[in-house]
Amino acid sequence: MAIGGGTALAQALGVAVTPILTRLYDPTAMALWGLFVSFVSVASVAVTLRYEVAVVAAKKREEAGALVLGALALSLVLSLVGGIVFEILRRNNWLGYGLFPEWASWLAVLALVGTNWGLILRYWATREGLFSLVGKFAIWQALGRALGQLSLALLGGSGLVLGETLGRWWGLAALWRNWVTRGPKLWNPAVLWQYRTYPLVQFPSSLLDTLALMALVPVFTAVYGTQIGGGLALTQRLVNFPLTLIGGAVADVFYSRAAALLRDQPASLPVLFWGTARYLLILAASLGLLVGLALPPLVTWLFGADWGSVERMMQAMALWMSAMLVVSPLSRLIFLSRWSWIKLIYDLISLVVVALPLWYHLEGAYQALQTVSWLKTLQLVLYFGLLTFVLAKLADTKGEK
Repeated sequence: MAIGGGTALAQALGVAVTPILTRLYDPTAMALWGLFVSFVSVASVAVTLRYEVAVVAAKKREEAGALVLGALALSLVLSLVGGIVFEILRRNNWLGYGLFPEWASWLAVLALVGTNWGLILRYWATREGLFSLVGKFAIWQALGRALGQLSLALLGGSGLVLGETLGRWWGLAALWRNWVTRGPKLWNPAVLWQYRTYPLVQFPSSLLDTLALMALVPVFTAVYGTQIGGGLALTQRLVNFPLTLIGGAVADVFYSRAAALLRDQPASLPVLFWGTARYLLILAASLGLLVGLALPPLVTWLFGADWGSVERMMQAMALWMSAMLVVSPLSRLIFLSRWSWIKLIYDLISLVVVALPLWYHLEGAYQALQTVSWLKTLQLVLYFGLLTFVLAKLADTKGEK
């Protein structure tokens, strides 16, 4: 409830300021923001090599503490590498990144550090059961992002990007204080090698998963132009609120409790899984009705005359986003099993589907988006069926042994 309440408030804040932002920024500026967020989201997975996920699953508290320290240090080094990759994209104008000024590469480094430090410390707080702290962190992030983007509107697209970076640092102090006062600070690089399964197995899968989700704006910007890219960035901004905030919060709690049950009471896993699935299904049905039916007729009134394309985009993506809200939080179950390698195959297929406009010609951006949405929904339904198989095996302790 603590995480859910905090993320709900954060979601409400983000939705509330969006109609103001669409009147301060044009579609080209929104496309710039979408490209920046897409890069940071994908690069963030590489920056920690998924060691933050191991913090929750670690058997001993001391090992979890060593993983936190190792991941914090690793993120500093790899964030600089991420900045170099951003600069390569910018200089070669790949996927529209040539729109950015030179200093944007350093901003990407700052955004990566802030994002991943928050993520690592959030996982630590989740392991400790400090769900209220995690919920407050979500609120502070949303507040910092909103204030930054509103106050920097005179800078154009750069204001959106700067405000986004500010939001990723806002509220980090509370998580940091919790770690400094409560965390076991035992520097032990050997623990990183002990949990090498996460960078070797989870990292490639998570990278492909995030790339498949965030590649949408760069792909459509490259193929159909910045006006379409900006509209799609706004659409993703709207539908991603429940996915990244509510879905992410539920995923954190579900993963933490599932890991604990697997250690102590594996037979109770189905109760947790199906209870969470029912809760998510109710939320997903509400999201589908909102995004597919209620909001589209109000798009121009809410966001201004420049954003008429968003109406058709929301309708095209409604079913896909609803299915993702149900399946994505539950998908972490597979990382607790010996079948985690299957996720890598699934994510590779996802990337091929999302990149469809790059390799298969479709008449118009909206037809392409509708096709991608239907294919992704089908894929998520099939993956949910796979999760039920994994659930049965994990709940059967004899079968898992």
